[in-house]
Amino acid sequence: MWRVAGALGVSFAGLAMPRPASASSALGAVAPEIVKGLGALPPSAVVVASPLVTDQTAPKGDELSVRVAQLVAGKIGGAARPHGKAETLATARATAGKAGALVFLHVELAKGEVRVTADLYPSMANGWDRVRIAAPAPLAHAYAAGAIDAEVRAFLTPVLLEQASLHKVRHEEGEVLAVACGDLDGDGGMEVALVSRARVALGHVKAGKLVVGRAAPWASLSPHASVPLRDPLAGAVFRGPGALLVATTDRGGVRLDAGLLPSAPFTGIPVPLGQGGGCAHASPESQIFEGDVTACAPKEEARPVVLASPPGRKFDAFAGADIVQRDGSVKPIWVDREPGGKLRIRFGEQSLSIEGAGAQVAVGDLDLDGVPEIVTTSDVGDDALTVSSWTPQGLRARARLPAPNGVRAVGVCPPEVRGVPSVVAVVGGELWLWR
Repeated sequence: MWRVAGALGVSFAGLAMPRPASASSALGAVAPEIVKGLGALPPSAVVVASPLVTDQTAPKGDELSVRVAQLVAGKIGGAARPHGKAETLATARATAGKAGALVFLHVELAKGEVRVTADLYPSMANGWDRVRIAAPAPLAHAYAAGAIDAEVRAFLTPVLLEQASLHKVRHEEGEVLAVACGDLDGDGGMEVALVSRARVALGHVKAGKLVVGRAAPWASLSPHASVPLRDPLAGAVFRGPGALLVATTDRGGVRLDAGLLPSAPFTGIPVPLGQGGGCAHASPESQIFEGDVTACAPKEEARPVVLASPPGRKFDAFAGADIVQRDGSVKPIWVDREPGGKLRIRFGEQSLSIEGAGAQVAVGDLDLDGVPEIVTTSDVGDDALTVSSWTPQGLRARARLPAPNGVRAVGVCPPEVRGVPSVVAVVGGELWLWR
């Protein structure tokens, strides 16, 4: 990830950490996209969902389908109503009867996503029509998808972090400064971005090794910075398909497209902070970050939007995320590290501090239970990755992975394998995946 560097109980009131208005659960985002995609809808439509199709165990799968139907009907508004059971299309047509229209949802879980396909069918005035017209063509079609989160996971089998396993593969990128995961080309597969002083590389883990599919030397992306730092800072954040933000203090920041071609320079070092991330700003004088975390704005924009204001105004690490709760609500978490080594954590309206955290930090909900995990490294002795879960009284250790070769970068990957997130870390010449 980026250079950063856990006794508890020090709160920090006055923390400015506005959550972006776009922050939403997967289902909360899918429902309005479906309704928007279908266009004008009769206010008395009936919404029926299919039985869940899934690539993992889902003891409450049909309940999840019904929940999607409820949310879509709520977004349609008016007299639209959801059907209380998951049904096939044939049964759904009979159920809709003389309603204004039928919105039929095909609900699927695949590769860490909840995927919803919607079709709008005309109403069948009588039973004879439903027999005579066996399969009427839909009037409109829509599709939306979102990563599995705690709200969706509540309908599936729980994730047990204690059963997570560690996978190690070699990389050939030299001294890596930052790492991030995402789907840049939109093919549904997870990609790993590695940022070094020489280049940006994008690859997949296959057959026990990191296979680099695309790479771009920094010389082709951005000129040298006029005042580089003695020890470079770097960051990488995926911003949906076709957008990867990367930066080093040696070169500055640039947005890359799916082909790793530069499309727009920006000011700052990208750090994870909810949807789309933000940018921290390094000071050549202090050699660390100072001031606010802002939107990653073009260089010509004089006053970018402030996303967070660390109370000490100086920090050498930052990581944030939007944590979806089991009821679909969202609570932000924010972690920053003071130069002296204190890690400050705020989750919603609660806060605590940790002394002695090491040089890397990442945050995310690794078991998708609505409670965030904080990934830290060691400050003294042999390095290690420590995964801890938040509690208001302090962090509860869940796993410790010794890393004597030193952790160079760490991040959290969105759900993919078995529909769960994973930790990615660069340890010496290896890339580690813990999931």
